[in-house]
Amino acid sequence: MTIHHIVLYKFKPEATPEQRQSVKDSAAALASQIPAIQSLVSGETVFNPLGHGYDAEYALGVIFLFESVVKLNEYRPHKAHLDYQAFSAPYIEDKLIFDIETA
Repeated sequence: MTIHHIVLYKFKPEATPEQRQSVKDSAAALASQIPAIQSLVSGETVFNPLGHGYDAEYALGVIFLFESVVKLNEYRPHKAHLDYQAFSAPYIEDKLIFDIETA
């Protein structure tokens, strides 16, 4: 079974484009820092990129893949993950996190 750990980010209004990009780049770097991550993809919403509606509020999404819940649970307390959370927190207003298991 594969675990899809989906994180949607709502940035604070004052977050600059450079800060937003830094959050995205730092999330992508986690794959090389945390062995439990099987792979990840990230990107900005394409449905409504002009800033209207719910999907525009959560403008960045990251999908992490883990081979099991055990691996997901290894990731959560990992120092690189905790450092990333501390680094990105000043720019993030809210996050939606959704984990699903697929065959």
